[in-house]
Amino acid sequence: MTTVTADDIRVLAQSTDPDPVLVLVDGDLRVQPAAEADAGQVVYRKTQLVEEFGEDITDIEAEVLANGLTAEISGE
Repeated sequence: MTTVTADDIRVLAQSTDPDPVLVLVDGDLRVQPAAEADAGQVVYRKTQLVEEFGEDITDIEAEVLANGLTAEISGE
């Protein structure tokens, strides 16, 4: 099972890539520009992060978001 961590969320939040997204590729999570990702691989977008939490995300928010995304991608 793939687990999204708060660190994954922080990397996404701090990414300076153009339109960064968190993607799942062969069981691994990584942040990359949306233009390089297949739509089916995208787990979460930085634009969503900013819309939902603003420019700064707290540690608690990152943990809660990571747990929710983990449940989502594992089908729970």
